[in-house]
This record gives sequence, C-alpha cells and structure tokens, in this order.
Amino acid sequence: MESCKHECFVNFLLKRVLSAVAFAFSGAAVLASITAIFIFFMGGDLRWMDFGASLATGAMLGWAAYYWRSRNRRAQSRLMRLNLVLKAIRELGHLMTRERNRELLIQGVCDILVQNRGYHSAWIALRNRAGEWASFAQSGLPQPVDQFIGSLKRGERVACSRKALSRNDIVVIDNPAALCTTCPMMGSYENRGALCRRIAFNGKTYGVLTLSITRSLAMDAAEQKLVGEIVDDIAFGLYNMDIQEEREEAERDLRVSMDALGERIRELNCLFGLSRLIEKPDITLAEIFQGVAVLIPPAWQYPHSTVARVTFHDQCYVSERFRETRQRLENEIFVANRPVGKITVCYLDEFPTGDADPFLPEERSLLKALAERLGRTIERKQAEEALWGSERRFRTLIENSPTGISIVQDGEVVYQNQEQERLLGPLPRMYVLGDHDNIHPDDVDRVKRLGNAIFAGESRSLMVEFRYFLQGDPANSIWIHCRAHAIEYRQKDAVLVNMMDMTQIKELEKMLFIQDRMASLGRVAAGIAHEVRSPLSGINIYLDTLRTLIQEGEDAEKLAEVIRQALSASRKIDAVIRRVMDFSKPGRPNLVVADINRAVEEAVGLLSVTLRKAGVTLELNLADNLPKCRIDRQQIEEVVINLVHNAVDAMSRESGPKRIQISTTAAEGVVQIAVLDSGPGVPMQKKDKIFDPFYTSKPDNTGIGLSICHRIVSDHGGTITVQSGHMGGAEFCIAVPAAEIDENPSP
Repeated sequence: MESCKHECFVNFLLKRVLSAVAFAFSGAAVLASITAIFIFFMGGDLRWMDFGASLATGAMLGWAAYYWRSRNRRAQSRLMRLNLVLKAIRELGHLMTRERNRELLIQGVCDILVQNRGYHSAWIALRNRAGEWASFAQSGLPQPVDQFIGSLKRGERVACSRKALSRNDIVVIDNPAALCTTCPMMGSYENRGALCRRIAFNGKTYGVLTLSITRSLAMDAAEQKLVGEIVDDIAFGLYNMDIQEEREEAERDLRVSMDALGERIRELNCLFGLSRLIEKPDITLAEIFQGVAVLIPPAWQYPHSTVARVTFHDQCYVSERFRETRQRLENEIFVANRPVGKITVCYLDEFPTGDADPFLPEERSLLKALAERLGRTIERKQAEEALWGSERRFRTLIENSPTGISIVQDGEVVYQNQEQERLLGPLPRMYVLGDHDNIHPDDVDRVKRLGNAIFAGESRSLMVEFRYFLQGDPANSIWIHCRAHAIEYRQKDAVLVNMMDMTQIKELEKMLFIQDRMASLGRVAAGIAHEVRSPLSGINIYLDTLRTLIQEGEDAEKLAEVIRQALSASRKIDAVIRRVMDFSKPGRPNLVVADINRAVEEAVGLLSVTLRKAGVTLELNLADNLPKCRIDRQQIEEVVINLVHNAVDAMSRESGPKRIQISTTAAEGVVQIAVLDSGPGVPMQKKDKIFDPFYTSKPDNTGIGLSICHRIVSDHGGTITVQSGHMGGAEFCIAVPAAEIDENPSP
C-alpha cells in the first residue's frame, strides 16, 4: 500500500507542475505578443531584451493566475463536499430517528451515502444474534450482487469484511484489484479505492460498511474520520433499535405474563375455594360436589358463558343455567383407579369464532387437577367413614373385652373400659402404677420399676405381675397380669395399660406345679429303683456265693474277694442315692490336683464287663504328658461312666458294628475328654434339651443322668457339649481347666 501511496503522490505532483508550467508559458506568450504589437504600432524597435522581459513578466502573471484559479477551485470543491457532508449527516440523523426497521435503515444509509456523499457505491452487511449474515443493503453496485450476497450468507467472507472485523479502526483499500481477487464485485472497484469499517457499539459487532471512493479521497484522513463517525452513528442507531426491540419484547412478555397471571389467579382461587370447602367440618360429599360446580365458571376465561356439572355415580350437581353444548370439556374422576364420576364444563356461546378447541391448556390442567383432588377427597371421605365404622366396632370390642384397658396421661387415667372399672373402680382416680396402697407389699418394688422405666422412656413395652387388694381389703386379693406400653393419645404421650385377672390361672399353675413335682418325684423314684436294682442283685448273688463258700469251707482269700465285691456293690447303691441327693441338693466337689487320664482309666475298668456283654468295641486314646487339673476324680469317673452307659444304650438297637472311642487331649488352658460312638446320634432339635433335668426320649429312663453330668462339669468350672461325631453317632466333649501349679495328686 506504501508503493501505491507514493505513485499517487507522484502523479498528483506531476499534474500540478505541468499545469503550472502551462499557465506560465501561456501568460508569457500572451504578454510577449502584446508587447511586440505595442512596440510595432508605436514605431519602435523590438529588442530581445524587451521581449525577454515581456516573457518573464507574462510567466509570472500566468503563474499567479494558475495559483488563484487552483485555490478557488479547491475552495469551491471543499465547500461542495462540506455541503454534501452536512446534507448526508442531516438525512442520516432524520433516518435514524424515524426508522425502526433494520432492513430499511441500512438501505436508506446506503442510498444517502451514494446520493449525497458522492461515493461510487456503498454496501452494509449485518449479522443476527447467532452470528450469521442475515441482512444486506447496497447502493451503486452493479451485477452480480446476488452472488456476492450468497457468498456472504454462506460464510465466505470477502477480504475487506474479514480485515474490518479483525480490527477497530478503518480499513483503507487503495488498490481493490490486488486485494479483492476473489470478490464477485471486483470489477466495480477498478481504478478506485475503498473504505471498510466494522459496525460495533458497546462491545457488540453488528456488521461491516464498505464504501467505494476515489483513491485520493480514500487516502484523505478527514474523509476517513467522517466515515468513522458515520459508522459510529449507524452502530448507535442499531443499538437503539436493539434496546427498543428488547423493551418492546419485554413489554409484550409482561403483558402476556400479566394475562397469564390473571388466569392463574382465577385458577388458584378455584383450587383455594375447593380446599376451604373440603376443610369444612362435617361437610358431605354432595355439598362438596355442588360447591365445585359453582366454583368452576369464575375460573374460566369466559366466566359469564361457562357452566359446569359434577356427576358421581348416578347423582348430578350443576351450576346455574347448565346445559350441554357442543363446546365442552370433560374429565373423569377416579377412585382406586376406577372411574366413579365426571366433571363437565360447557360454553353456552361459541368462543372463539371458528375455533374448534376454545379451551386453554391451563384450563385443561385445572380441570384435571380438580378431578384428581375430588378423587382423593372421595377416597379420604370413604376412608373416614370406614374409620368411624372401625372405631365404633373397636370401641364395642374394647368396652366388652375381658381384659381391663386404660390410658394414662399426665399421671391420670383418662380412659378405662368396663373390665378395668370392675377391677380398679370408677373414675376419677389415681394411676394404678402410681398409687401403691392397694398393691401387695412384696410386689410394690416391681410395679415401681415398671412405672419408672415407662415414664423414663427406657422401654416402650413392659410387663409385670402383682397382687392387688380389691377395695383395699388384703383378704380379698387377686393376681393381675399388667402390660404397659408407651403410645401417643390425642397428640400427646401416654401409656396404654392392659390388666387381666390372673387369679384362676395362678391357682391352676400352682396345681400343675404340684402335679409336676409329684411326677418328677415318681420319675426320680423309678430312676433310683432302676439304679439300685443291679447292684442289689449283685449283693444277693455275692451273699449266696459267700454262703456256698462257707459251707464248702473255702479259704479266707476267696471269702474276702466275695466280701469285697459285695462291699463294692453296696458302695454303688450308696453312690446312686448320694447322686440323687446331690442333684436335689448339689454339694461342692472335693477338688484336688490330679491326672485326668487316671479317672478315665478307672471308669473304663469298671465298664469292661458291661461293654463285653453288649458287644461294644472300646478304643482308648489317652494323650501323654497332659497338664494336671483340679478335679474330683470320683465325679469325673461318674461322668465318663454315665456317658458310656448312654452310648451303649443308644447302640443297643443298632445291627452293625458297635464302637466307642474315648480320647483325651490338651488345648489352650484346658484338658478335653471326648466320648464318641457309632450309634444314631442326637437329633438337632434335642441338642438344647438333653441336659435338662428329667428330659429323656426313652420310656424306661429317669432323664437325670446327663443333667447330673452337666452339673458336675459346671462345678469343675468346665463345659460339656454335644455334636455329631465322625463315627456317625454322638460326640460328647468335656473341657476342664488345667491347674496353674503342678501338685502331686492325692492317692
């Protein structure tokens, strides 16, 4: 662009110099001719000096004439251009103030600039809010304008607009033919310059303005400044249009919102009226339906022509002047997903004319909301009626219940049924759990603990049994089973107290207890007889043997052996009696530090004959170097003997091989004895009961053997458990704590 500026300046200077020389020669020639003619007519001699002076003077006069003429022409041209500027600015100002259409505004600006400002052509392109070229106006452009506009709208920016949009100042194009090689309008810029400026205001870009102008004017700073001011005025006008459009749009939105608000207020009034109607106490469904039919017309857009009807089953509830018309809106009422009625809204007049659906979407939503609300109201009313019926039935049951029922609130009895009144007396009176005068002294503490726990919130439900003196007479006492439960009564914390006369039940329990003890005594006696029978038979046999030996004169050693066997059987009888006595009144074991293997071996030695007769194979696995325990060796022997006897008895009905395994092991801090058998085992449902006293599954057993074993092991600080063993039968495991010190066991 600098080389082009230099070329323009040289051309301009050359034209000025040539014009000045021409004027100087013309003035010199004219003045020299006049001087020669004057001298000739005056009859003088024409000398070269005079002629030269005439030429010089004429040249000076010609130069002066050229200078005056140039100044005059420039002043006239500037005056004319200023007049055009003023006219263009005035017309642009008028256009900005009166025009509110964007398309007409930019077209008027182009026309004014071409017609009054003297530009060869002008075009303006504007973008929409999405940034797309949407508006175009031009003046003075030849064809092909449509192709040029199409390229802009397709996003193919021309060079001038691309440069203008990337900068804030004006873009001067002194040689469009070199810059705009791809522009469809390149031919219209031949031998001309161009001015292009981005149209922007307040940070927003609206588009671009491009003017075609003489190259010399394109380089003029004053011209560039005027174009910049014009562009600023256009941008300000477009900004005002945006403000005006936004204001008009806001006003339209406000009017629409106000209209919609009015509609919503009517709808809300309708819903609020329905809410107030439903909340009225003791209102019936018929009154609610009639009220809805009256509330609907004022909520519609044409209230004076709106009528409504509510149907429920076979009943109809209508507003004034109701009749069905072609223009109607209906919505069904559902209860439990079943239609039970319908709401119908009709227009008595045709609104609006020619419209097939005159009802607003908001009115449809309102009608749907009313139908849903009525459906819920019907459900609630029906539920209330069912609740009242249920409450009446409940009251009947409560009042005729054989259990005394009362409700205690704030320390006072606020309700009681007839049975409670029979037990405790009529109201008003003190709370039974707070008035302890009529409660047996032995039961007062339990009743106090129950009352304190309930009111302290420690538990929501507690039970107690106590003796109560009817009418304060200790001779007339009854047993009462009382259950207290924390509840909420009439939105306040309360206690529900149930009382039942348990006197007859207590008497029956006492009789059953006596019968049970008698039955237990019978079972114990039978067990004693069974346990004593075997050793007693042995004593009789030993006595007969002793008599025979004495008669035969046998030696003293044989007699002593028989006597020893008889004494052993006698001790067994004594042990059985002592065992039963220990069970009824347990004694403390005589604990000494001993080897538990010795106790197991002694028990196995006593069982050898029994096992041989029963055909049972015994496996004995005793661990070496077991830690010693504090035990009563005789009681441990008794436990092992009892477990082996039970195992032999359990396998007596088995047809396969009969095996018993006894083993001892050491674990962390305990010594264990395991007794396993190949019998049927212990059923799962009986494992928790077999250690209970007198529990047995065999008709000829007392059921105290395992309970005695459990007590003996417990007295030793150990445990006894039962589970399924690997041999197929039961596995009893005895665990006894190991002794902390190693003492010599007693012999």
